[in-house]
Amino acid sequence: MTSSQFRDAAVGFLSSRLVDSSGTQAATLQLRPSLQKVHEDLVAVLDNAVQLKQNASLLVIGEPGIGKTMVLQRVLRSSMAQHNTEPGNPTLGAVQLSGVLHCDERIAFQEIAHQLCSTFGIPFSRSASFDDNLAFFKEVLAELQRAFKTVVFVIDQLEAFMRAAKQTLLYNVLDALQHSQVQAVVFGVSCYFDVQDMMEKRVRSRFSNRKVFLNGLCAAQQDAEESHAAVLSSLLHLPDSFAPHEQARVKQHNSSVQKALASQDVKAALQEAVMAGITPRELTVVALSCLASLEGQGGQVLGLLPHHVAGALRGWMQQLDGRVPALQGLSVLELCMLVAAQRLEDRGTAVFNFEMVLDEFMGAKQMQLGFLWSRSAAWRAFRDVTDQGLIAFTASRPGSRGMMQRYLPAQLRVAKGELQRGLAGHSHCPDFLTKWLRGDALNSYISLA
Repeated sequence: MTSSQFRDAAVGFLSSRLVDSSGTQAATLQLRPSLQKVHEDLVAVLDNAVQLKQNASLLVIGEPGIGKTMVLQRVLRSSMAQHNTEPGNPTLGAVQLSGVLHCDERIAFQEIAHQLCSTFGIPFSRSASFDDNLAFFKEVLAELQRAFKTVVFVIDQLEAFMRAAKQTLLYNVLDALQHSQVQAVVFGVSCYFDVQDMMEKRVRSRFSNRKVFLNGLCAAQQDAEESHAAVLSSLLHLPDSFAPHEQARVKQHNSSVQKALASQDVKAALQEAVMAGITPRELTVVALSCLASLEGQGGQVLGLLPHHVAGALRGWMQQLDGRVPALQGLSVLELCMLVAAQRLEDRGTAVFNFEMVLDEFMGAKQMQLGFLWSRSAAWRAFRDVTDQGLIAFTASRPGSRGMMQRYLPAQLRVAKGELQRGLAGHSHCPDFLTKWLRGDALNSYISLA
């Protein structure tokens, strides 16, 4: 194998691993310790379901882009490889639903029927009605249990299924777990820490209180294995199994990755990206950009160079200007939440919660905020900006529900310069808000009407 052939093969392997989380190459990606622990816990749940006939339901919760889907795909792949030992006769089957694609319950039940039929070799009827698919769903689960087969339901973006009037899909799936004639597991996936509060009473009563929380990477992370640099390194790392007869070149590539990440230019660029709130999913985009730069270099393979990584990180930073239009579409109250959070950050409080943000605004106004907005309206505005990724919760707290959600630690995901440009281009931004962002006190009431 020539140097250029090895380079092309390495780039193709790493790119496939990053793009397809369910592919064979993805299994070679080393998980950071916190995700590895979650992986082991979820595999144990499926093992108990298959071997001990223990039905289970649990929530997998974490902010967007930290690896929830990737971990679940790894869990399904490893569990199926362990239990489906007889070709064409699986013991464990998976049904995967997405809140984006299948939030309509009629479509969701049809998709469940289609995936069950495809997995277990059962004839599928496209013309079946909603009632037919619902009846089929209950019958086929009972038949599979009698054949000692287990089904795992992975419901991504769980909150989308809660917009339905009666949450029929969730009720029927969870109700099935209550029967001894059914052998199944339900994994609900969401970025909402209070997603259980959105469930109807009959759905909540059937869903266990068991939760698995995935924490994001923190800018002040002390554990080297949980740092942004460690994640980026693992994304670009070639396993020994990639080319058993080309170990020298594999080591050369991995060494070039470590040297590039150790350069001062890359460290500075990575620190800027960390302060801007880069997530593990966005680090994957950076890694793909690095591979594209590596693929484009001519001549002999020199490995990854510092300017490849630094350029990819700065390219990602330039894309953040896309947040400015999002800021320009916010309400005044939502802007107030962001500016208050920015003022806290300017004083060295990088991690805050809703109550701290609210107190900052109330103190600056030197008056009761209720005169302008209710506390509940401010909380809704805070949640809206978190949903848009402008503020992100940094840690989960098991059992945090209702009012306790307001005390969850969070961080601002918008740079001050972006916030300034967003306010400048906002059609209804009051003058006092721009002055407040600059550091001026709000000494007088200015009507927002």
